[in-house]
Amino acid sequence: MIRIQCSYCGLPFSVRNPETGRSYYCCSGCALASRLPKPGEHGEFPVTPALIVALVAGFAFFNEVLFWTLGISMTHDGHPVPALLFGRVSAGLGALVWCILVIAMARAAVHAWTDVVIATATLSGLAAAAASTRPAGWEVVVNAALGLWLARGWGKQ
Repeated sequence: MIRIQCSYCGLPFSVRNPETGRSYYCCSGCALASRLPKPGEHGEFPVTPALIVALVAGFAFFNEVLFWTLGISMTHDGHPVPALLFGRVSAGLGALVWCILVIAMARAAVHAWTDVVIATATLSGLAAAAASTRPAGWEVVVNAALGLWLARGWGKQ
């Protein structure tokens, strides 16, 4: 095993047979963060598929949290039917966000056993959320944890 530096954050890690000129990343977070474009001279971002996926995931997560909080508000105001509808929309968006994040993690240039553990743990969290009486809130927590796991590459720089 040869110690090299991560192409994104610069932290050292071990690789079996590194190829010359190839980019290596210490984790899936760094691999995903490296795929997002850097801003240009005037602050503009070039549109890439990775950026579009990140924006869709962020937009879906925002709406998941929005519908969850609206459902809670409707419950406290004594409107159970719209609250149930908002909770179901939030839960559906939660499943979509989880799928987007896991697919992005699977398509990253790094495949670590920790990613498999996190994906399995969050899938277990989604299953437990589906079995609970209030699945939308638990799905928000699960997706926030998975999103933080994938965003850890930005924190390393």
